[in-house]
Amino acid sequence: MLRGTSRWIIAIFVAILGALFPVAGIVFAEQEQPEADAAPGQAEPIEREFMTVIKFANLWEIPMGQLAAKRGGTQVVKDVGTQIAADHTQLDIDIQKLADQFGVSLPDKATSSQQSWMNEISSKSGAEFDRAFADRLRAAHGTVFGLVSEVRAGTRNETIRAFAETANVIVMRHMRLLESTGLVDGEHGMFAQAAARNSGYPENTLSRSAIVLAVVMGIVMVVGTLLVVRTGTRNGTSNG
Repeated sequence: MLRGTSRWIIAIFVAILGALFPVAGIVFAEQEQPEADAAPGQAEPIEREFMTVIKFANLWEIPMGQLAAKRGGTQVVKDVGTQIAADHTQLDIDIQKLADQFGVSLPDKATSSQQSWMNEISSKSGAEFDRAFADRLRAAHGTVFGLVSEVRAGTRNETIRAFAETANVIVMRHMRLLESTGLVDGEHGMFAQAAARNSGYPENTLSRSAIVLAVVMGIVMVVGTLLVVRTGTRNGTSNG
């Protein structure tokens, strides 16, 4: 009786170890597999995202800068709007050239969120307009800044790196200009959107298919080991 119990305890222990090894193997294989590099002359996924984000920014910040230059309640807001519109107009020319060079298709209209911000700002006047303009644009620049910096620091493409460096300087300048109006809400415009971009780390996560495969292999190992030990126990008992 004790011999049979001991065999089952050993069997369970062996089954657990057998299940862990294939699971661990899949984990390490999934972790170590490098991401495929883009072909020469093509942009990496994050570089494509970067170009798209810059284009989206241009699509709504150019008209809002131009509107602020006309409707701003103070000269400071008018000057900030003029500078932002001019910078993004040049960025728009440059990003289109960059996208054409790397075969990236860019959007031609603002996102629904950006459109709602434009409607919100445009619906106001006087001090309320100034505050909405400074608040919304500062929030947007804070969100973009992280991606621009990430591309500048990580891209291996010299052309994209040079553009990212230029964009990085412009975004930083705009944040300072918008803050200089004294109208940015610290609880919303200045900080609330700075961490809005969620940067995942796919190299540290497993795909769903890999998890399913690991579980299936683990179950097979457990069942197989238990069947083998059970058969051996029966044979041992009958022979005894």
